[in-house]
Amino acid sequence: MLKFKPCDEWENEYYKYSHEGKTLITHIKEIKNLLENFFNFYDDFPEIYLKAADYLAEYHDRGKLCKKWELGRGLFSHSYWSLQWSQINKKIFTPCKKLTYILWYFILKHHSKLTDRTLIPEGKFLVKEVTNIIRGMDFKERVNLVDTFGLFKIADVLSASNKFFELKPPLITETDIRKIIGNKVDEDRWKQQLKLLSLRDIGILRAYTGWGKTTASLLYVVNKPVKKVFYLLPTITAINKFYGKLLEIFPEKVSKYFYFYDAEFSEETERLHELFFAENFLSPIVITTVDQFLLSFLQYGKYHTKRVMFRNSCLIFDEVHLLNPLMLNLVVFFLNEYFDVYKIRALFMSATLSDALSQFLRDEISKSAPSFLDYSDGYRRKRRILLEYNANPLESSTDKILEFLEKGKKVLVIVNTVEKAIKLTRLLERNIPREKIILLHSRFMYKDRRQKEDEIGQKTKIPHVLVSTQISEVSLDISYDVLFTELSPFPSLIQRFGRVNRYGTIINTVNAFVHEPESYDNEYYPYEKEHIDVTRKIVKEIEGTKLKNEAQLLDLFNDIYSYDDLSKEIENIRRKVDIEAFEEELMFFFSFDVQEERLMRILRYRDSFNVLVLPDPVCIVDGKTRKYVECITSKRLYKPSFQERREITAKVKNALIPIPIWWMKKGKISKDTPYPVVIFEDKIYSKRYGLVKKGDIT
Repeated sequence: MLKFKPCDEWENEYYKYSHEGKTLITHIKEIKNLLENFFNFYDDFPEIYLKAADYLAEYHDRGKLCKKWELGRGLFSHSYWSLQWSQINKKIFTPCKKLTYILWYFILKHHSKLTDRTLIPEGKFLVKEVTNIIRGMDFKERVNLVDTFGLFKIADVLSASNKFFELKPPLITETDIRKIIGNKVDEDRWKQQLKLLSLRDIGILRAYTGWGKTTASLLYVVNKPVKKVFYLLPTITAINKFYGKLLEIFPEKVSKYFYFYDAEFSEETERLHELFFAENFLSPIVITTVDQFLLSFLQYGKYHTKRVMFRNSCLIFDEVHLLNPLMLNLVVFFLNEYFDVYKIRALFMSATLSDALSQFLRDEISKSAPSFLDYSDGYRRKRRILLEYNANPLESSTDKILEFLEKGKKVLVIVNTVEKAIKLTRLLERNIPREKIILLHSRFMYKDRRQKEDEIGQKTKIPHVLVSTQISEVSLDISYDVLFTELSPFPSLIQRFGRVNRYGTIINTVNAFVHEPESYDNEYYPYEKEHIDVTRKIVKEIEGTKLKNEAQLLDLFNDIYSYDDLSKEIENIRRKVDIEAFEEELMFFFSFDVQEERLMRILRYRDSFNVLVLPDPVCIVDGKTRKYVECITSKRLYKPSFQERREITAKVKNALIPIPIWWMKKGKISKDTPYPVVIFEDKIYSKRYGLVKKGDIT
């Protein structure tokens, strides 16, 4: 039995208001009604889990009846008193008594992470009991329990916010997809695209640039009994563009979701955060990023309470070649682990899919034999680029960039890091008017990034220089005349070539200049040294007119970069990140704890995982931007209403910046917001240059 500092006075449950304008009893009934809909939708749960969810609905807020909580809300959360109430009243889960301790643990944690750490003595006892129980459970039982808690959490926040969703499957037809393509349907290509209908549970698609794989991939979903479709795209820019296209055909079915911060909040603020998730992630079609998928399955913070949304879903991984070895390993690992329980279907796509990567996917995804479609032959009819290798850093070509600009050319410059992009922009500004240079990378506020993307779209026929990072590889519709780029992994480099002379067929003059990168062999550099070395070897073989057609690019890469090479990289990553530690520590049940160093290796690897933050006004250089953020952050000091918080949060989303998760340890963070307000001692924010190191700009 647990020992409490007892509450000796409880209010009547029929008259107690648990939320604004709502009694506790009403709240409980609403949650149960929502849960019934959710469990009917996800119909593969045994009946006991619906009963467990009803138990949580019935008792999770009973602590609000405690007068001690009402009088001194800061002393203990109502979750603590709810646990006490359940224990004192001997609310045993009779369908399966051994689950009682786990359900009590969920009650205690229903506004926090499912961590195995707690400062409350009663909680420590409870965690010990829960740990012993789940050790005796199989994988499926643990997953079903956490997913039950996740569905309960969604129902809880929807009721508290007076929002009610009815879950529905996507129901996509061939006619819908033809409408998305519009008047540009190529009937011969459509016959090829229809082959997607016949792919098995795991599919692989390689198709040349312009084949239309992103839109056509929805055919993979047609006539399949999936609950949701998740598009996993590589950049926010790509997400925004595809979201706008789908929204015209599926106005009530599609949503987009970027990475968000995951912290401990007050109950009112947490409700806002969870509602933001619910409104975006419950749609039949969700466009998001690969790290959202992985953070859910890595059980980072509260993410894995959202993992239930991936049950019976179809995952479409676009530009799969962009996954670094860690992310590729994790995707395959979790697909194998959850395939039987979740009945996941997955389609992997790329215009530059190597034979090694294709074979790896087919060999390593052990639960279902992948089927493969290959339409890369279109590359044999094109040679849209001729390239030249330069052993010097890209800074050595600033005069040549200026020369092309003065000839009326649109010049694209792609480098491998944000720091290099800023440095090069500053260098070019010495000789080129600032209005003719656009800098685009990932560490801009959302509103500033959209403004830059709009500016690029307006300059399709106007000479300018775009300096960018790899975010431009997959999201630019504009065709540039000339490319200057650093060496990168070869599939990535091919994507960069695809941003130049996009609508041409054959060219006979050099329009792609490939330079050596600097300092690329360190822990946080985005690419592996071995990948850069492979690319260098290929580029030297195909300089100038030695390149006959674009298919030769993939052929050479396949000759040089073997399946054994990729397998060795994956094995090396497995040793570095210690995925076994993940299983040992979390047991597919508890939350990822950033205090566990063995697990943090996963989040730190080459900046793979990001969160969105709001820079504190003291870090912002531009006066107008600083005032915008000051206005947002000052309003939260006045304890606004829930609706006012929603309006503030909508404005906040425009000012958020993606940063690597591990950076969060470096900043001073305000905990009681659905977004972290961060003071970086070594960084400042500029509307022109983004989030930069102090001293990099003046």
